[in-house]
Amino acid sequence: MEELYKILESATREQRKNLAELTDSAFGDDPGTLCNHVKYLKAGTIGQLFCNDSWKQVVTDVADRIGLDWAGEFGDRSWHHLTTQDIETAVVVKQYQNILEQLSPEQRQSFMMQLQRDNNDPHLEQFLLAGGAMTAAKMSGFGVYLLASTVLGGLTNALGITLPFAIYMGMSQTIALILGPVGWVALAGGVLYSLNQPNWTRLTLAVVYVAMIRHSTVE
Repeated sequence: MEELYKILESATREQRKNLAELTDSAFGDDPGTLCNHVKYLKAGTIGQLFCNDSWKQVVTDVADRIGLDWAGEFGDRSWHHLTTQDIETAVVVKQYQNILEQLSPEQRQSFMMQLQRDNNDPHLEQFLLAGGAMTAAKMSGFGVYLLASTVLGGLTNALGITLPFAIYMGMSQTIALILGPVGWVALAGGVLYSLNQPNWTRLTLAVVYVAMIRHSTVE
């Protein structure tokens, strides 16, 4: 968990506190505690004592769990040849695609019109129109941050988790205006349907939020 530890060590106290809330960590929010809690979420009470998985392995397992199409997203590049950040972004993209698929044609059209007014990242609009992590990889860090913000907003609403409103911005607010509070919960239900174990749900939230932390300097 050395990579995750370094990310959390450089994160703000508020960011670590948010991650503790997202992962339901009951023993604090310092980097070491959060890393150990991720091991617990991954391997269980006894298994965490023997868990030597890296953060990259955890992110890869989450990607597998949510059904990421590795060949479709990365061609013949195996996960060994990808950076952890690449895989985190692919997880965010996959979950965002799941959300987008839940929108009606009218809602999607309203969303795209709002996006054109509020966003100046042409790669982000290209991704939304065509899909695919290969396009997403070309987005600005702010574009990735917006995607992660939207996914996080949907998942936390569905789980009843409350984080500071400032966490949710950009596209998450746009979809919230289109759908309303009840629509958020119904929408995220389509994203969470395959995550039938609480540990995988919390690990997915962790991956999405760590992706946000990586790009928080571009807020």
